[in-house]
Amino acid sequence: MKDVKILVFLIIITVVLTGCGNISQENLSENIKKIELTGNLVTYQAYYHNVVEYEKKAGSGLTHWFEKDRKLFAEYTGTIKYGINLSDVKIDVKGNQINVFIPKATIIGEPNVDKDDFKAENFIESKDGIINKNPITADDSSEAFDQAQKDIKENALNDIELLSMAQKRAKVVIEENIKQFSGISEKKYTINFEYEQ
Repeated sequence: MKDVKILVFLIIITVVLTGCGNISQENLSENIKKIELTGNLVTYQAYYHNVVEYEKKAGSGLTHWFEKDRKLFAEYTGTIKYGINLSDVKIDVKGNQINVFIPKATIIGEPNVDKDDFKAENFIESKDGIINKNPITADDSSEAFDQAQKDIKENALNDIELLSMAQKRAKVVIEENIKQFSGISEKKYTINFEYEQ
């Protein structure tokens, strides 16, 4: 009698555990659809340390005689974020295969340049004229700052290696979301990734 009870108990446990691991194709597709992939996913932040060269031209006309073109050099640091637009991610379920398409990475937001680096005391300036001056003003500092931001963004958009790394890092987050919200077993389902070239 004791052996029969143990046998019945083992059968019940086996049925329960077997049932827990099975997710029907319909349920899996429904669970995948519930994964909310919207907004931007930041996957990498790059740091830049650079020098911007800004040129201030001498004025024209009688009042600007003997003015010199001036150059301003500013050493600065800044950061920029890379990532992907999650709404462009495509997830498709076919049998026990989950296929995920990851779009190209891009720049998320604007560069963050340290404004303190553009204080007048931090500049290296070319010499001014002796008679008529062509002083470096707050407007020039602001233009040099804008140029630094533009330079960082341009460099970041042309950095194929960092863009590729940011795209591949998105895989980890997306894969974790799929596993967490779909309730799949790694033994029964395979997640395949395709990257936009």
